[in-house]
Amino acid sequence: MNIHINRYGQGTPLVLFHGWGFDNQIWLPLIPFLQDRYQLMLVDLPGFGLTPMMNWHDFKIHLLEQLPPRFALAGWSMGGLYATRLAIEEPHRVRCLLNISSSPRFITDALWPGVAKEVFLNFYRNLSTDINKTLHDFIALQLNKNKFKFVPGAPPSPEGLAKGLTILDTWDLREGVKNLVQPTCFMFGRLDPITPVKTMNTMQTLYPDFKYVLFNKAAHMPFLSHTELFIEEVLEFIQ
Repeated sequence: MNIHINRYGQGTPLVLFHGWGFDNQIWLPLIPFLQDRYQLMLVDLPGFGLTPMMNWHDFKIHLLEQLPPRFALAGWSMGGLYATRLAIEEPHRVRCLLNISSSPRFITDALWPGVAKEVFLNFYRNLSTDINKTLHDFIALQLNKNKFKFVPGAPPSPEGLAKGLTILDTWDLREGVKNLVQPTCFMFGRLDPITPVKTMNTMQTLYPDFKYVLFNKAAHMPFLSHTELFIEEVLEFIQ
């Protein structure tokens, strides 16, 4: 079963996982800034873009078959959950981990400041009506502008959207991240309603050994809203 990966540039291998509702095309604006330093591998996660639905076990096996022996790994939003789980389970393959607007647990509970489950349910209902318009409106809201045009390689499948919601709802890696041995960085936007800055504050207490970056004027997509600052942080973290 093939995992769809677009490859650009040369240098240190850097694998990127997109977020829920999107595909690897979300990373395209970053290529000019990174391709001279990194061999970029933009992955379509299961049920999104051109990668078919599959479970975690099959995804991991088939993905690792297509990647170099060692690589840096970055994930945005839901992709951060995928990236974190891969780093926990395959420490000999993942040399460093970068999470962008992501956390080990998305949904809020009594001891964890996350987001209410209803936020994702409402987004899912809107997506089922008009996928492209909903994704465009979401990006415009995060960037406070309409300059960026997102054209997905393929519409997300209903199965992929539903499975992604389940992952966002049920995956809880708060214990697992205690076992991370790689250099690990979590990036947050102060204005992010999905991974709120309170999550970062809690994580700094629970996981003081990780690196934390806060973009003061960014929301959920700092890599698009504050690209130059984001690139500076990436270059510093992934040598």
